[in-house]
Amino acid sequence: MLKTNIMGIPVDNPVVIASGPWTRGVKKLRKALDSGAGAVITETIVGEIFPDACPQYTYNKTSRGLQNIRLYTGHEFENWIQDLYEINKCKEEKSNCKLIASIMGSTASELCYIAKKVEKTGIDGIEIGLACPMGEGVEIIASNHEKVYEYTKCVVDTVNVPVAVKLSGTIGNLPLVVNAAERAGAAGITGIDTIRCVLNVDIEERRPTLPTYGGYSGSPIRPIALATVAGIVQSTGLPVIGMGGIENYSNLIEFIMLGASAGGIGTGILLNGYPVVKDILDGLKQWMQEHEIGSIEEIRGQALDELRAYKEIKIKNKKAHMIQACGDVNCGMCANCCIEDAIVIEDGLFKLHDDMCTGCGICVDVCPKEKIKLTWR
Repeated sequence: MLKTNIMGIPVDNPVVIASGPWTRGVKKLRKALDSGAGAVITETIVGEIFPDACPQYTYNKTSRGLQNIRLYTGHEFENWIQDLYEINKCKEEKSNCKLIASIMGSTASELCYIAKKVEKTGIDGIEIGLACPMGEGVEIIASNHEKVYEYTKCVVDTVNVPVAVKLSGTIGNLPLVVNAAERAGAAGITGIDTIRCVLNVDIEERRPTLPTYGGYSGSPIRPIALATVAGIVQSTGLPVIGMGGIENYSNLIEFIMLGASAGGIGTGILLNGYPVVKDILDGLKQWMQEHEIGSIEEIRGQALDELRAYKEIKIKNKKAHMIQACGDVNCGMCANCCIEDAIVIEDGLFKLHDDMCTGCGICVDVCPKEKIKLTWR
């Protein structure tokens, strides 16, 4: 029921644990492999380590967004190789979960050196990280289609395992970059990586919560991730792992319905632990059974056909309609957001004037009691 394909690799289910500190070292990798996920991506492996900052994270409880300033890994390259040998031996004995090594390098030749070393440990595939927003510069490698081709081609020609390219939600020339990765021989695309941010400023202390730019992740970036994944799928026939703000099975289904073959969980692991994987899989199975869906392929890309260019939209006239009388004058959210002044209070009740309504739809979404809907006129 849940089987799917990532990077040309068959996996038992569409949940992938994304690259991060929760997949660093043997102990955490074992937890990840035992979580029930279809695949696990290691923390990004680099040739030169970067010590962890302290603190590394700041979290906004209201938005559920998280900033991290972790720069790749604090794990020595030689230790990574030893750990991968050990974990791959363990995996062969008791786990069908696929292990993907995430790697990053400052040059194509460095990237190829790392790729060749990690391939020998027995990993199932390689993910090239080209979109990490941390560091001093604003530009990321993934924004340059020529470099994407160069880096990807070099790694593909060096190893014999499938190679995926990880992209960002901030790329302006997305189809060009995706095409470059595909021409270079990539077997899949993953995305999105975190987004460059400053999460909060302490206005009393007059300083940001964390002392440098970091990567933004969690629920708030999901809309950006969904749009990027849809754009990637529309640009290529390669399998796509969608990630960015997946918190539950419903979020995972959103990515699949926009064409992704699987969904990556990262910040969800950090905030809720490895058991979140089982929760998502249980919810996904139940939803599919309730809707009599036999496989992931039956729903993959179903929503993509409804996503089109603005000029292709059929303009239809809709008006808001009060489906239930409301006299909660202490709320007034619908009237406050109506820039056309179509919603007013008359005789102690909110009234919607059809002749002034433009059908924008914002009142429908802000009403906490769901007493408004859009109807055809």
